[in-house]
This record gives sequence, structure tokens and C-alpha cells, in this order.
Amino acid sequence: MSISTTPPPAPPKKRGLGCLGCGCLILALLAILLAGLVAGGAYLGYTKIVGLSSTTPAAIPSFNGSDDVYGAAKQKLADFDHDVKNHQAATIQLSADEINSLISRYPDVVNNHIQVFVTLTNNEGRIQANLPTDGLSQGLIKGRYFSLDASFEINFDPQTKSVNLAFHALQFGKANLTGHDASNPSFNESFMRSFTPTFNQSFNNAVRNYPDGKALLDQAKSIEIKNGELVIETQ
Repeated sequence: MSISTTPPPAPPKKRGLGCLGCGCLILALLAILLAGLVAGGAYLGYTKIVGLSSTTPAAIPSFNGSDDVYGAAKQKLADFDHDVKNHQAATIQLSADEINSLISRYPDVVNNHIQVFVTLTNNEGRIQANLPTDGLSQGLIKGRYFSLDASFEINFDPQTKSVNLAFHALQFGKANLTGHDASNPSFNESFMRSFTPTFNQSFNNAVRNYPDGKALLDQAKSIEIKNGELVIETQ
């Protein structure tokens, strides 16, 4: 005689605005992405940081979302985190305003005087950022700003469970790496062929170094920018 048991129901969703686990990892993904792009600037050569930086930050849009936008975004993260941790199929959709609202109040961004602005249009994302060189150079280069501007599409491979970015434009300071360089037209193409796969591999490795990051990628069904929103679907 066999006795079947019904698995216990998942605990109720938390209605707080805590920022932990897979949900908050979405913000960490942006931080990892930003760090990887900055590392890409260093990939050009550490000594070129001075040449690529400026004494004044580049002009990028600023954003200060309302408490309602911020609260709604944090709640989406909390609900998504609950479902992923309980292995329930889930979908989260975040607009550029919601992402910018989260970034503008992220302690590491505020405390380090970093400026970041995200734009989502159709299936393309764009990140514009200004970062003080004090932190990038361990205090060796002070009073300057390193800027970057990257436009890209996100492609998720369900077989390898990896996120891959296809860059449409990539600029570090004054160096436009996807534009035409009359003095060396083959350099940009060669650089991007080397940089893109290296960046994607490093990005995925960095995400998987977080237990919540590994769980998110392993359960992900799709990760994309669609109709001007970041959409993540798990199974």
C-alpha cells in the first residue's frame, strides 16, 4: 500500500521592499555589466586611461524616479525573487524608468559618485556612464572621469544557459570602437572580434560566481530586451 503526499505549498510572497536574492541580482547584473565594460576600457591599456578620461564628466541624462516608481520596481524584484527561489515559473518586466530609479538609489552608485543612465528602445539597450578615475586607478589617477557609452542587444542561449551581448556601438571616452577609424580602419573590427566573446564569457562567469546568479541562469527560459523593457522569464 502506498501513500501519496501533496507537497507543501510555497510560502506566501513577502510584501516588503528588501533587495536580496535573484530579484535583486537583476540590479547586480547591471553592475557586473558596467564593471565588465569598464574592464574593457582597461583592456585597451592601463596607460591609456588618462587619454580616454577627462577632467569633466560627459553629459548624460540624469534620473530621479518618484517613490512610487521605485517602490513598484522593488516590489517586482521581491515577487520575482520569491518565485525563483521556490522554483515557480516567473516573469519580470522592468522599464527603463524602473531600472534608472533603482540605480539612482543604489548605495554603491551614490557613494562612489557614479552616474549611470539606461535607455531601452524596442529590443536594444543603451548604457551611458561616468565613473571617477579615483576608484578605477586605485587612487593613482585623481580628479578625472572615465565615460562609456554602449548600445547592445541581449541574446540568451537556452542550451548553454548563458547571456550574450551583441554590441551595436561601444565607446570608451573619446575612443569609438565600433566607429570608423580612418587612421587604422582594421583596429576597431579586430578589437571587437576579440573583446565581445571575452566579455561575454567573463560576464557569465561573474554572474555564476553568485549562488543566486547561477540559480537564475539555470532556471531562465529567456532574457531579452523586448518592446522597450527588460524581460526575464524562468521555468
